[in-house]
Amino acid sequence: MPNRHYLYVTNEGLRWYRVQGGQPQLVERFGADEAGFADFGRQLAAMPRRSRYSVLVDVPDEGFHFELLPSTRGRDREAMLGRKLAQQFYGSPYTASLALGREKQGRRDERVLLSALTRPAQLDPWIGALVSARVRVRGVHSVPFLLDRIMARARLPADAYLLVNFSPAGIRQTYFQGGRVRFSRLSGTPGQEFELSVAQAGEEVGRSLAYLAAQRMTRRGENLPVVGLLPGVQYEAFATAVDAATDADTLLADTGRLQGSYGAPESRGCGADSLPLLLNALGGEPQCLQIGGTEVLRFQRLHQIRKGLYLGALAILAGGAAIAGLGYLETRALAREQTELLALVQSENARHAALMRRLPPLPAPPDTLTHLVDELARVEQQRVPPLTVFQALSGALDQLPEITLESLEWGIDERETDGVPVDVAVFARLALPVGMSGDARAQLDASERFVRELARASGRPVRLVRRPVALQSNETLRGSEGRSAQSPSAASFEVAFTLTAEAGK
Repeated sequence: MPNRHYLYVTNEGLRWYRVQGGQPQLVERFGADEAGFADFGRQLAAMPRRSRYSVLVDVPDEGFHFELLPSTRGRDREAMLGRKLAQQFYGSPYTASLALGREKQGRRDERVLLSALTRPAQLDPWIGALVSARVRVRGVHSVPFLLDRIMARARLPADAYLLVNFSPAGIRQTYFQGGRVRFSRLSGTPGQEFELSVAQAGEEVGRSLAYLAAQRMTRRGENLPVVGLLPGVQYEAFATAVDAATDADTLLADTGRLQGSYGAPESRGCGADSLPLLLNALGGEPQCLQIGGTEVLRFQRLHQIRKGLYLGALAILAGGAAIAGLGYLETRALAREQTELLALVQSENARHAALMRRLPPLPAPPDTLTHLVDELARVEQQRVPPLTVFQALSGALDQLPEITLESLEWGIDERETDGVPVDVAVFARLALPVGMSGDARAQLDASERFVRELARASGRPVRLVRRPVALQSNETLRGSEGRSAQSPSAASFEVAFTLTAEAGK
Protein backbone atom coordinates (compact mmCIF):
# COMPACT_ATOMS: atom_id res chain seq x y z
CA MET A 1 0.00 0.00 0.00
CA PRO A 2 1.69 3.24 -1.13
CA ASN A 3 0.16 5.31 1.69
CA ARG A 4 1.36 2.98 4.44
CA HIS A 5 4.66 3.79 6.12
CA TYR A 6 6.63 1.91 8.78
CA LEU A 7 8.89 3.73 11.22
CA TYR A 8 11.51 1.49 12.85
CA VAL A 9 13.04 3.10 15.96
CA THR A 10 16.36 1.91 17.47
CA ASN A 11 19.06 3.44 19.66
CA GLU A 12 20.82 4.65 16.52
CA GLY A 13 17.81 6.58 15.19
CA LEU A 14 14.78 6.03 13.00
CA ARG A 15 14.47 4.17 9.72
CA TRP A 16 11.59 4.98 7.40
CA TYR A 17 10.37 1.97 5.41
CA ARG A 18 7.76 1.32 2.81
CA VAL A 19 6.83 -2.31 2.10
CA GLN A 20 6.38 -3.23 -1.56
CA GLY A 21 5.78 -6.79 -2.67
CA GLY A 22 6.41 -8.08 0.84
CA GLN A 23 9.90 -6.56 0.93
CA PRO A 24 10.76 -3.45 2.98
CA GLN A 25 12.21 -0.55 1.02
CA LEU A 26 14.28 1.93 3.01
CA VAL A 27 13.00 5.44 2.25
CA GLU A 28 15.06 7.55 4.67
CA ARG A 29 17.24 7.22 7.74
CA PHE A 30 17.34 9.80 10.54
CA GLY A 31 19.94 10.00 13.28
CA ALA A 32 19.08 10.23 16.99
CA ASP A 33 20.15 13.88 17.26
CA GLU A 34 18.63 17.33 16.83
CA ALA A 35 19.35 17.39 13.10
CA GLY A 36 17.69 14.00 12.64
CA PHE A 37 14.63 15.07 14.63
CA ALA A 38 14.27 18.26 12.57
CA ASP A 39 14.69 16.41 9.26
CA PHE A 40 12.10 13.87 10.35
CA GLY A 41 9.58 16.62 11.17
CA ARG A 42 10.11 18.29 7.79
CA GLN A 43 9.71 14.97 5.99
CA LEU A 44 6.42 14.33 7.80
CA ALA A 45 5.13 17.79 6.88
CA ALA A 46 5.84 17.14 3.21
CA MET A 47 3.90 13.86 3.12
CA PRO A 48 0.28 13.60 1.87
CA ARG A 49 -2.38 13.88 4.55
CA ARG A 50 -3.79 10.45 3.69
CA SER A 51 -0.55 8.70 4.67
CA ARG A 52 -0.69 6.25 7.59
CA TYR A 53 2.18 5.33 9.89
CA SER A 54 3.02 2.41 12.15
CA VAL A 55 5.84 2.70 14.69
CA LEU A 56 7.94 -0.32 15.74
CA VAL A 57 10.27 0.22 18.71
CA ASP A 58 13.33 -2.07 19.02
CA VAL A 59 15.44 -0.78 21.93
CA PRO A 60 17.21 -2.54 24.83
CA ASP A 61 15.75 -0.31 27.56
CA GLU A 62 12.68 -2.38 28.34
CA GLY A 63 11.22 -3.64 31.57
CA PHE A 64 9.05 -6.69 32.24
CA HIS A 65 7.30 -7.55 35.47
CA PHE A 66 4.97 -10.45 36.22
CA GLU A 67 2.04 -9.69 38.54
CA LEU A 68 -0.89 -11.59 40.06
CA LEU A 69 -3.95 -9.34 40.30
CA PRO A 70 -7.37 -9.91 41.88
CA SER A 71 -10.12 -10.70 39.44
CA THR A 72 -11.77 -7.42 38.38
CA ARG A 73 -13.55 -6.12 35.30
CA GLY A 74 -14.17 -2.93 33.37
CA ARG A 75 -13.02 0.39 34.78
CA ASP A 76 -11.86 -1.14 38.05
CA ARG A 77 -9.45 -3.38 36.16
CA GLU A 78 -8.16 -0.49 34.05
CA ALA A 79 -7.61 1.66 37.14
CA MET A 80 -5.77 -1.14 38.94
CA LEU A 81 -3.54 -1.82 35.94
CA GLY A 82 -2.79 1.90 35.66
CA ARG A 83 -1.73 2.03 39.32
CA LYS A 84 0.47 -1.06 38.99
CA LEU A 85 2.17 0.28 35.86
CA ALA A 86 2.77 3.67 37.50
CA GLN A 87 4.27 2.00 40.57
CA GLN A 88 6.49 -0.38 38.62
CA PHE A 89 7.58 1.97 35.79
CA TYR A 90 7.34 5.44 37.26
CA GLY A 91 7.57 8.30 34.75
CA SER A 92 7.25 6.26 31.55
CA PRO A 93 4.19 6.93 29.36
CA TYR A 94 5.05 3.97 27.12
CA THR A 95 3.52 1.09 29.04
CA ALA A 96 1.45 -1.98 28.26
CA SER A 97 -0.11 -4.93 30.06
CA LEU A 98 -0.56 -8.41 28.60
CA ALA A 99 -3.16 -10.77 30.09
CA LEU A 100 -1.74 -14.29 30.50
CA GLY A 101 -4.83 -16.04 31.86
CA ARG A 102 -5.97 -16.96 35.36
CA GLU A 103 -4.72 -19.18 38.12
CA LYS A 104 -6.41 -22.57 38.18
CA GLN A 105 -6.59 -22.75 41.97
CA GLY A 106 -7.35 -20.47 44.92
CA ARG A 107 -8.88 -17.10 44.13
CA ARG A 108 -8.26 -17.58 40.41
CA ASP A 109 -6.19 -14.40 40.28
CA GLU A 110 -5.32 -12.95 36.90
CA ARG A 111 -1.76 -13.35 35.59
CA VAL A 112 -0.58 -10.13 33.96
CA LEU A 113 2.72 -9.17 32.35
CA LEU A 114 3.50 -5.48 32.87
CA SER A 115 5.93 -3.89 30.43
CA ALA A 116 7.32 -0.45 29.62
CA LEU A 117 10.10 1.39 27.84
CA THR A 118 12.28 2.43 30.77
CA ARG A 119 14.05 5.27 28.95
CA PRO A 120 11.24 7.26 27.29
CA ALA A 121 13.54 10.15 26.37
CA GLN A 122 14.87 8.20 23.39
CA LEU A 123 11.33 7.86 21.95
CA ASP A 124 9.81 11.22 22.93
CA PRO A 125 11.32 13.28 20.05
CA TRP A 126 9.99 10.90 17.40
CA ILE A 127 6.53 10.73 18.98
CA GLY A 128 6.48 14.51 19.46
CA ALA A 129 7.23 15.03 15.76
CA LEU A 130 4.36 12.73 14.80
CA VAL A 131 1.95 14.59 17.09
CA SER A 132 3.10 18.00 15.83
CA ALA A 133 2.64 16.92 12.21
CA ARG A 134 -0.91 15.74 13.03
CA VAL A 135 -0.43 12.55 11.04
CA ARG A 136 -2.43 9.35 11.30
CA VAL A 137 -0.53 6.85 13.46
CA ARG A 138 -2.10 3.39 13.52
CA GLY A 139 -0.10 2.28 16.52
CA VAL A 140 3.17 2.26 18.47
CA HIS A 141 4.38 -1.30 19.09
CA SER A 142 7.37 -2.99 20.64
CA VAL A 143 9.15 -5.98 19.10
CA PRO A 144 8.48 -8.43 22.00
CA PHE A 145 4.70 -8.03 21.76
CA LEU A 146 4.83 -8.25 17.97
CA LEU A 147 6.81 -11.50 18.30
CA ASP A 148 4.06 -12.72 20.65
CA ARG A 149 1.58 -12.46 17.74
CA ILE A 150 3.99 -13.90 15.17
CA MET A 151 4.88 -17.00 17.17
CA ALA A 152 1.18 -17.81 17.60
CA ARG A 153 1.35 -18.78 13.91
CA ALA A 154 4.54 -20.84 14.22
CA ARG A 155 2.85 -23.73 16.09
CA LEU A 156 6.06 -25.02 17.66
CA PRO A 157 6.02 -28.34 19.55
CA ALA A 158 7.57 -26.71 22.64
CA ASP A 159 5.39 -24.94 25.22
CA ALA A 160 8.28 -22.91 26.70
CA TYR A 161 11.32 -21.78 24.71
CA LEU A 162 13.80 -18.99 24.15
CA LEU A 163 13.34 -17.27 20.82
CA VAL A 164 16.35 -15.64 19.15
CA ASN A 165 16.01 -13.25 16.22
CA PHE A 166 18.45 -10.91 14.45
CA SER A 167 17.62 -7.35 13.41
CA PRO A 168 19.44 -4.09 12.67
CA ALA A 169 19.13 -3.29 16.40
CA GLY A 170 21.07 -6.40 17.47
CA ILE A 171 20.29 -9.85 18.86
CA ARG A 172 17.00 -10.23 20.71
CA GLN A 173 16.22 -13.14 23.02
CA THR A 174 12.58 -13.53 24.06
CA TYR A 175 11.35 -16.05 26.59
CA PHE A 176 7.98 -17.69 25.89
CA GLN A 177 5.98 -19.67 28.42
CA GLY A 178 2.62 -21.22 27.60
CA GLY A 179 2.87 -19.74 24.13
CA ARG A 180 3.01 -16.13 25.45
CA VAL A 181 5.92 -13.76 25.90
CA ARG A 182 7.27 -13.43 29.47
CA PHE A 183 10.61 -11.68 29.07
CA SER A 184 12.80 -10.17 26.34
CA ARG A 185 16.24 -8.57 26.10
CA LEU A 186 18.16 -6.94 23.27
CA SER A 187 21.93 -7.24 23.14
CA GLY A 188 24.78 -7.38 20.64
CA THR A 189 26.16 -4.77 18.33
CA PRO A 190 23.65 -2.96 16.08
CA GLY A 191 24.14 -3.42 12.33
CA GLN A 192 26.60 -6.28 12.73
CA GLU A 193 27.04 -8.91 10.01
CA PHE A 194 25.32 -12.25 10.54
CA GLU A 195 28.58 -14.21 10.80
CA LEU A 196 29.70 -12.04 13.70
CA SER A 197 26.23 -11.89 15.23
CA VAL A 198 25.71 -15.66 15.16
CA ALA A 199 29.05 -16.21 16.88
CA GLN A 200 28.01 -13.74 19.56
CA ALA A 201 24.50 -15.26 19.75
CA GLY A 202 25.74 -18.40 21.54
CA GLU A 203 27.21 -16.36 24.38
CA GLU A 204 24.10 -14.15 24.64
CA VAL A 205 21.84 -17.21 24.75
CA GLY A 206 23.92 -18.61 27.62
CA ARG A 207 23.55 -15.37 29.58
CA SER A 208 19.79 -15.30 28.99
CA LEU A 209 19.36 -18.90 30.15
CA ALA A 210 21.37 -18.17 33.28
CA TYR A 211 19.26 -15.06 33.98
CA LEU A 212 16.00 -16.98 33.60
CA ALA A 213 17.21 -19.67 35.98
CA ALA A 214 18.38 -17.07 38.51
CA GLN A 215 14.97 -15.35 38.37
CA ARG A 216 13.29 -18.75 38.83
CA MET A 217 11.39 -18.29 35.62
CA THR A 218 12.55 -21.77 34.57
CA ARG A 219 12.68 -24.89 36.70
CA ARG A 220 15.97 -26.23 38.02
CA GLY A 221 17.53 -28.61 35.52
CA GLU A 222 15.00 -27.69 32.80
CA ASN A 223 16.41 -28.02 29.28
CA LEU A 224 14.82 -24.96 27.67
CA PRO A 225 14.90 -25.25 23.86
CA VAL A 226 16.28 -22.36 21.83
CA VAL A 227 14.35 -21.37 18.70
CA GLY A 228 16.02 -19.46 15.89
CA LEU A 229 13.77 -17.08 13.94
CA LEU A 230 15.68 -17.05 10.67
CA PRO A 231 15.70 -18.58 7.16
CA GLY A 232 16.31 -22.30 6.86
CA VAL A 233 19.66 -21.79 5.12
CA GLN A 234 21.02 -20.01 8.21
CA TYR A 235 19.76 -22.51 10.75
CA GLU A 236 22.82 -24.81 10.70
CA ALA A 237 25.24 -22.01 11.55
CA PHE A 238 22.94 -20.81 14.33
CA ALA A 239 22.52 -24.30 15.81
CA THR A 240 26.29 -24.84 15.78
CA ALA A 241 26.90 -21.59 17.65
CA VAL A 242 24.25 -22.39 20.30
CA ASP A 243 25.52 -25.97 20.78
CA ALA A 244 29.03 -24.66 21.29
CA ALA A 245 27.94 -22.33 24.11
CA THR A 246 25.08 -24.26 25.79
CA ASP A 247 23.55 -27.70 26.13
CA ALA A 248 20.14 -26.51 24.92
CA ASP A 249 18.30 -28.08 22.02
CA THR A 250 17.62 -25.88 19.01
CA LEU A 251 14.53 -25.50 16.85
CA LEU A 252 13.80 -23.53 13.70
CA ALA A 253 11.03 -20.97 13.13
CA ASP A 254 11.33 -20.36 9.40
CA THR A 255 10.90 -16.67 8.54
CA GLY A 256 9.99 -17.54 4.95
CA ARG A 257 7.01 -19.67 5.99
CA LEU A 258 5.86 -17.10 8.55
CA GLN A 259 6.06 -14.32 5.96
CA GLY A 260 3.91 -16.44 3.67
CA SER A 261 1.24 -16.54 6.39
CA TYR A 262 1.01 -12.74 6.04
CA GLY A 263 0.66 -12.94 2.27
CA ALA A 264 4.26 -11.87 1.54
CA PRO A 265 6.83 -13.81 -0.54
CA GLU A 266 9.92 -15.31 1.06
CA SER A 267 12.75 -12.88 1.71
CA ARG A 268 15.29 -12.53 -1.08
CA GLY A 269 18.90 -13.46 -0.35
CA CYS A 270 20.20 -15.49 2.55
CA GLY A 271 20.34 -12.81 5.26
CA ALA A 272 19.18 -13.65 8.76
CA ASP A 273 17.58 -10.24 9.35
CA SER A 274 14.03 -10.72 10.71
CA LEU A 275 13.01 -7.11 10.00
CA PRO A 276 11.05 -7.96 6.78
CA LEU A 277 8.96 -10.42 8.78
CA LEU A 278 8.46 -7.89 11.58
CA LEU A 279 7.29 -5.17 9.18
CA ASN A 280 4.93 -7.51 7.32
CA ALA A 281 3.50 -8.69 10.63
CA LEU A 282 3.15 -5.07 11.77
CA GLY A 283 0.80 -4.44 8.85
CA GLY A 284 -1.07 -7.72 9.26
CA GLU A 285 -1.59 -7.88 13.04
CA PRO A 286 -4.20 -5.25 13.96
CA GLN A 287 -4.61 -6.85 17.42
CA CYS A 288 -0.97 -6.36 18.39
CA LEU A 289 -0.59 -4.74 21.81
CA GLN A 290 -0.01 -0.97 21.82
CA ILE A 291 2.81 0.51 23.87
CA GLY A 292 2.34 4.16 22.93
CA GLY A 293 0.31 6.94 24.54
CA THR A 294 -3.15 7.91 23.36
CA GLU A 295 -2.06 11.37 22.17
CA VAL A 296 -0.20 10.04 19.14
CA LEU A 297 -3.20 7.93 18.13
CA ARG A 298 -5.69 10.80 18.33
CA PHE A 299 -5.66 11.77 14.66
CA GLN A 300 -6.08 8.18 13.51
CA ARG A 301 -9.10 7.85 15.77
CA LEU A 302 -10.51 11.13 14.47
CA HIS A 303 -10.07 9.78 10.96
CA GLN A 304 -11.88 6.58 11.92
CA ILE A 305 -14.75 8.59 13.42
CA ARG A 306 -14.90 10.75 10.30
CA LYS A 307 -14.81 7.66 8.12
CA GLY A 308 -17.60 6.11 10.17
CA LEU A 309 -19.70 9.25 9.71
CA TYR A 310 -19.02 9.22 5.97
CA LEU A 311 -19.95 5.56 5.75
CA GLY A 312 -23.10 6.21 7.78
CA ALA A 313 -24.05 9.09 5.49
CA LEU A 314 -23.27 6.93 2.48
CA ALA A 315 -25.44 4.16 3.90
CA ILE A 316 -28.29 6.63 4.43
CA LEU A 317 -27.82 7.97 0.92
CA ALA A 318 -27.77 4.45 -0.48
CA GLY A 319 -30.92 3.63 1.49
CA GLY A 320 -32.62 6.75 0.15
CA ALA A 321 -31.51 5.91 -3.38
CA ALA A 322 -32.81 2.37 -2.96
CA ILE A 323 -36.17 3.65 -1.70
CA ALA A 324 -36.31 6.15 -4.57
CA GLY A 325 -35.46 3.37 -7.00
CA LEU A 326 -38.22 1.19 -5.60
CA GLY A 327 -40.62 4.11 -5.84
CA TYR A 328 -39.59 4.68 -9.46
CA LEU A 329 -40.10 1.00 -10.28
CA GLU A 330 -43.51 1.04 -8.59
CA THR A 331 -44.42 4.18 -10.54
CA ARG A 332 -43.43 2.50 -13.78
CA ALA A 333 -45.45 -0.57 -12.83
CA LEU A 334 -48.50 1.60 -12.01
CA ALA A 335 -48.08 3.45 -15.31
CA ARG A 336 -48.03 0.14 -17.16
CA GLU A 337 -51.14 -1.02 -15.29
CA GLN A 338 -52.86 2.28 -16.11
CA THR A 339 -52.01 1.89 -19.79
CA GLU A 340 -53.33 -1.66 -19.77
CA LEU A 341 -56.54 -0.58 -18.01
CA LEU A 342 -57.08 2.27 -20.49
CA ALA A 343 -56.59 -0.14 -23.36
CA LEU A 344 -59.07 -2.54 -21.74
CA VAL A 345 -61.62 0.26 -21.22
CA GLN A 346 -61.26 1.37 -24.83
CA SER A 347 -61.71 -2.20 -25.99
CA GLU A 348 -64.84 -2.63 -23.85
CA ASN A 349 -66.21 0.70 -25.07
CA ALA A 350 -65.66 -0.36 -28.65
CA ARG A 351 -67.35 -3.70 -27.98
CA HIS A 352 -70.28 -1.92 -26.29
CA ALA A 353 -70.61 0.47 -29.21
CA ALA A 354 -70.60 -2.47 -31.62
CA LEU A 355 -73.33 -4.19 -29.59
CA MET A 356 -75.40 -1.00 -29.53
CA ARG A 357 -75.11 -0.68 -33.31
CA ARG A 358 -76.52 -4.19 -33.72
CA LEU A 359 -79.66 -3.35 -31.69
CA PRO A 360 -82.86 -2.25 -33.55
CA PRO A 361 -83.49 1.51 -33.64
CA LEU A 362 -85.39 3.03 -30.71
CA PRO A 363 -88.68 4.91 -31.23
CA ALA A 364 -87.21 7.94 -29.53
CA PRO A 365 -83.74 9.19 -28.70
CA PRO A 366 -82.15 7.56 -25.60
CA ASP A 367 -82.02 10.89 -23.77
CA THR A 368 -85.76 11.41 -24.20
CA LEU A 369 -86.52 7.89 -23.02
CA THR A 370 -84.29 8.36 -20.02
CA HIS A 371 -86.11 11.58 -19.10
CA LEU A 372 -89.48 9.88 -19.44
CA VAL A 373 -88.41 6.98 -17.27
CA ASP A 374 -87.18 9.40 -14.61
CA GLU A 375 -90.47 11.31 -14.71
CA LEU A 376 -92.45 8.07 -14.44
CA ALA A 377 -90.39 7.03 -11.45
CA ARG A 378 -90.96 10.43 -9.84
CA VAL A 379 -94.74 10.24 -10.42
CA GLU A 380 -94.84 6.68 -9.14
CA GLN A 381 -92.97 7.74 -6.05
CA GLN A 382 -95.32 10.66 -5.34
CA ARG A 383 -98.68 9.05 -6.16
CA VAL A 384 -101.34 8.43 -3.50
CA PRO A 385 -103.13 5.08 -3.69
CA PRO A 386 -106.97 5.27 -4.03
CA LEU A 387 -107.38 3.27 -0.84
CA THR A 388 -105.91 6.18 1.14
CA VAL A 389 -108.47 8.59 -0.30
CA PHE A 390 -111.31 6.13 0.27
CA GLN A 391 -110.26 5.55 3.86
CA ALA A 392 -110.29 9.29 4.59
CA LEU A 393 -113.81 9.71 3.10
CA SER A 394 -115.23 6.53 4.61
CA GLY A 395 -114.40 7.75 8.11
CA ALA A 396 -116.64 10.80 7.61
CA LEU A 397 -119.36 8.90 5.71
CA ASP A 398 -119.63 6.39 8.55
CA GLN A 399 -120.59 9.22 10.88
CA LEU A 400 -123.09 10.68 8.38
CA PRO A 401 -124.62 7.72 6.52
CA GLU A 402 -127.37 9.87 5.03
CA ILE A 403 -124.78 11.67 2.84
CA THR A 404 -123.77 9.85 -0.33
CA LEU A 405 -120.69 10.22 -2.52
CA GLU A 406 -121.45 11.26 -6.08
CA SER A 407 -117.96 11.79 -7.55
CA LEU A 408 -114.34 11.79 -6.46
CA GLU A 409 -111.23 13.29 -8.15
CA TRP A 410 -107.65 13.70 -7.03
CA GLY A 411 -104.43 14.92 -8.62
CA ILE A 412 -101.01 16.42 -7.89
CA ASP A 413 -101.11 19.79 -6.21
CA GLU A 414 -99.05 22.05 -8.52
CA ARG A 415 -99.09 24.91 -6.05
CA GLU A 416 -96.16 23.58 -4.06
CA THR A 417 -93.03 25.72 -3.91
CA ASP A 418 -90.14 25.26 -6.35
CA GLY A 419 -92.42 23.27 -8.64
CA VAL A 420 -91.92 20.10 -6.63
CA PRO A 421 -95.35 18.50 -6.08
CA VAL A 422 -95.50 16.85 -2.73
CA ASP A 423 -99.22 16.81 -1.81
CA VAL A 424 -102.25 15.38 -3.67
CA ALA A 425 -105.42 17.50 -3.94
CA VAL A 426 -108.72 15.59 -3.48
CA PHE A 427 -112.10 16.93 -4.70
CA ALA A 428 -115.31 15.16 -3.61
CA ARG A 429 -118.95 15.87 -4.58
CA LEU A 430 -121.51 14.62 -2.10
CA ALA A 431 -125.35 14.55 -2.10
CA LEU A 432 -127.62 15.26 0.84
CA PRO A 433 -130.84 13.30 1.49
CA VAL A 434 -133.92 14.27 -0.51
CA GLY A 435 -135.73 14.96 2.74
CA MET A 436 -133.47 17.99 3.35
CA SER A 437 -134.25 19.62 0.00
CA GLY A 438 -136.65 22.12 1.50
CA ASP A 439 -134.64 22.85 4.64
CA ALA A 440 -131.66 25.11 3.79
CA ARG A 441 -130.50 25.37 7.39
CA ALA A 442 -130.40 21.58 7.78
CA GLN A 443 -128.45 21.29 4.51
CA LEU A 444 -125.80 23.77 5.70
CA ASP A 445 -125.53 22.08 9.08
CA ALA A 446 -125.11 18.65 7.49
CA SER A 447 -122.44 19.87 5.02
CA GLU A 448 -120.45 21.65 7.74
CA ARG A 449 -120.68 18.62 10.01
CA PHE A 450 -119.36 16.46 7.19
CA VAL A 451 -116.42 18.88 6.71
CA ARG A 452 -115.56 18.53 10.41
CA GLU A 453 -115.77 14.74 10.35
CA LEU A 454 -113.64 14.54 7.20
CA ALA A 455 -110.99 16.83 8.71
CA ARG A 456 -110.90 14.59 11.78
CA ALA A 457 -110.63 11.39 9.69
CA SER A 458 -107.97 12.65 7.25
CA GLY A 459 -105.96 14.69 9.71
CA ARG A 460 -105.71 17.53 7.19
CA PRO A 461 -107.67 20.78 6.72
CA VAL A 462 -110.86 20.43 4.61
CA ARG A 463 -112.44 23.27 2.61
CA LEU A 464 -116.09 23.52 1.66
CA VAL A 465 -115.74 24.45 -1.99
CA ARG A 466 -119.47 24.67 -2.87
CA ARG A 467 -122.29 24.92 -0.37
CA PRO A 468 -125.59 23.02 -0.84
CA VAL A 469 -127.54 26.29 -0.72
CA ALA A 470 -126.76 29.39 -2.77
CA LEU A 471 -127.41 32.30 -0.42
CA GLN A 472 -127.96 35.86 -1.58
CA SER A 473 -127.16 38.80 0.63
CA ASN A 474 -130.83 39.91 0.71
CA GLU A 475 -132.27 36.46 1.50
CA THR A 476 -133.24 35.12 4.88
CA LEU A 477 -132.37 31.56 5.88
CA ARG A 478 -135.70 29.74 6.43
CA GLY A 479 -136.81 26.32 7.56
CA SER A 480 -138.90 23.81 5.59
CA GLU A 481 -142.16 25.46 6.55
CA GLY A 482 -141.25 28.72 4.89
CA ARG A 483 -140.48 27.20 1.48
CA SER A 484 -143.02 26.94 -1.36
CA ALA A 485 -144.04 23.54 -2.45
CA GLN A 486 -141.78 22.37 -5.27
CA SER A 487 -140.73 19.01 -6.59
CA PRO A 488 -138.12 17.64 -4.21
CA SER A 489 -134.51 17.15 -5.47
CA ALA A 490 -131.33 16.12 -3.63
CA ALA A 491 -128.99 19.01 -2.83
CA SER A 492 -125.22 18.52 -3.23
CA PHE A 493 -122.03 20.18 -1.99
CA GLU A 494 -118.29 19.90 -2.80
CA VAL A 495 -115.29 19.64 -0.47
CA ALA A 496 -111.53 19.75 -1.10
CA PHE A 497 -108.61 18.56 1.00
CA THR A 498 -105.01 17.44 0.48
CA LEU A 499 -103.10 14.26 1.31
CA THR A 500 -99.32 13.86 1.40
CA ALA A 501 -97.60 11.24 -0.75
CA GLU A 502 -95.99 9.72 2.37
CA ALA A 503 -99.44 9.07 3.84
CA GLY A 504 -100.12 6.32 1.37
CA LYS A 505 -96.84 4.44 1.88
